[in-house]
Amino acid sequence: MAAEVKYPIGDQSFGEIIRNGCVYVDKTAYIHKMVTEGKYYFLSRPRRFGKSLLVSTLEEYFRGNRELFRGLAIDRLEPEEWNSHPVLHLDLNGKDYTNPSALYEQLEMHLDNWEAAYGRNGNVPSVDNRFREVIKSAYVKTGCRVAVLIDEYDKPIVDAQDNEQLVEKYRNILRGFYGVMKSCSDYLKFVFLTGVGKLGQVNIFSGLNNLRDLSMNPEYSAICGITTDELVDNFQPGIKELGRSKGWSAEQTLQALKHNYDGYHFAEDMTDVYNPFSLLNALADKKLSNYWYQSGASKRLYDRLKDWDSPLRDLEGTMVSPRVLETGDMLGNDLEVLFYYTGYLTIKQVMDSLDGELLVLGYPNQEVRDSFFEGLAREWTRMSENKRHIWVNGLRRSIREGDIDRFLTMIQEFMAGNSYRTNPDTEIHYQDLIYIISRLVGLNVDVERATSDGRIDMILDGPKAIYIIEYKLDKLPEEALRQIDEKHYDRPYLSLGKPIVKVGVNISTATRTLDSWLIKDDAEG
Repeated sequence: MAAEVKYPIGDQSFGEIIRNGCVYVDKTAYIHKMVTEGKYYFLSRPRRFGKSLLVSTLEEYFRGNRELFRGLAIDRLEPEEWNSHPVLHLDLNGKDYTNPSALYEQLEMHLDNWEAAYGRNGNVPSVDNRFREVIKSAYVKTGCRVAVLIDEYDKPIVDAQDNEQLVEKYRNILRGFYGVMKSCSDYLKFVFLTGVGKLGQVNIFSGLNNLRDLSMNPEYSAICGITTDELVDNFQPGIKELGRSKGWSAEQTLQALKHNYDGYHFAEDMTDVYNPFSLLNALADKKLSNYWYQSGASKRLYDRLKDWDSPLRDLEGTMVSPRVLETGDMLGNDLEVLFYYTGYLTIKQVMDSLDGELLVLGYPNQEVRDSFFEGLAREWTRMSENKRHIWVNGLRRSIREGDIDRFLTMIQEFMAGNSYRTNPDTEIHYQDLIYIISRLVGLNVDVERATSDGRIDMILDGPKAIYIIEYKLDKLPEEALRQIDEKHYDRPYLSLGKPIVKVGVNISTATRTLDSWLIKDDAEG
């Protein structure tokens, strides 16, 4: 009987993963490359991408715990004797930094532990000076240069972003603290900072301006996450078990995993990377589920959308220059940057233009796309989760049965009690709501589709029919229906072999919902 595969779900300790015999995807060649090529590094990746595991692996490496690395790439790449270095590991996760004292408490806790291990030089008052002294003390006591590893460097400021005074306070603290590492270069072996994104405007690295940023470096695209080759090489038992539970072939199983959890690209080389948290959970559970949504998302992200003056549909397919992502601020005004760093958008295409390369952003995979729309529904509706589930299933059933009238009635009832924009009296607002609902239901939706005669407001591709929908604000639905006919919006779809249903809809700004509609099924005359 084959041994049960152990998946390190939620375990970010490299030592525990190895000692417990869990599956480990070997990333140690990247560590060797970093150590031999430089000293100061920064890496950003979305949540649940294995950043903490990478930090833990670095810690065990610098402590010289070679036994943990037997059989791994770095064991072969570094055959000589390993040295043990003092490691200062600062983990800023697991705290709520909206409490003004939280950052000081976290820094002082770590400093107390480090000073207990390496000694304290006198009565040093400030956290940055204490940090400087403990680096020197660790070097003097051990005779070896120090490795500094900082996990979730940005969390205090991200947590406090709604409080400008607190952000400024944290900025000054962290800028002084991180800046110590540049002045202590003679005592340092290695410095690595990681977090979700960049904080350009906050400028907490002004004193540490020698960091090499690996975030969009093609040589480090897969330093976190799992590539297709790594999936196939390390997880054959899990792939077979999932396939067996679903009645799928190996190829079908891999396609399903790819569709749901792959698709991240962190550099212009377009190396495909799976979200490791979601992938491992799917293999362990032997089912495809939405683990991204279950693991939690930022309410602030959805709140930021309320004042965004562009259609939500424009998020997918938006174009940015590489520099915008490389130097952007996730707390700034560019919503695309925030969505990229948080993992809701990724690089889907690299395009050449007269002004240089442009990056096309899009949802990485089905799981993230579904999570985004589920999150919108959760944040912007007044329904309980159970009622929302029943409502969504009702919408799906309506479309599955070809009952567009019932579908629109359910949307009408929903919109009457829900709004998300600061200024909802725009056509964009209502189009967005219907678009969100349609994507949540799982429909293929095309919005503002250009034709030779104009732009179609919305195309819904249902199992029984193609629905061509035109909206009007405070006008008669007959007018919307007439526009569909006069501009021949149905022409691009006549050859697809599906019935075409034309729908003219009036939206009332007074009631802020669908007011009336007319349905014309050409097959019925």
